[in-house]
Amino acid sequence: MTGYAANFGVVCGGRYIVARGAFYELLRRATKPKMLLNHEGPEIGEWLAMTANDRGLFVTGQLWDNPRAKEAIQLYDEGCLTGLSLGPKGAAWDEMRCGIKILTKINRIDEISLCGEPHDPAALITQFEVATCQDQ
Repeated sequence: MTGYAANFGVVCGGRYIVARGAFYELLRRATKPKMLLNHEGPEIGEWLAMTANDRGLFVTGQLWDNPRAKEAIQLYDEGCLTGLSLGPKGAAWDEMRCGIKILTKINRIDEISLCGEPHDPAALITQFEVATCQDQ
């Protein structure tokens, strides 16, 4: 599974915008946030890679074989699970006069969730594949 967990310059939920370079320090550390479904429950998989490019924070992960992950697959197949959502923690920001925060440095991400409606409307799952083991 791949997708953008955050996009630079996009207003997220009317509250904040992630600035280019906000993940620089975070990505230098070997941190792996939890993979959750809708920000709750047990972990459904693991994030294998996180990189920042010109568009935003691109993540690659894999689902585990557990009931909650199977629920995620079903929701994706039904078209109800299209996005990714992260909760930036310990962020530094500048505030615009309209009250929207521009996140200039994100120190921590505890989890990145698969969700139906992310705060960042461009934080979408770009590839979702389910591998199956076959007996030979």
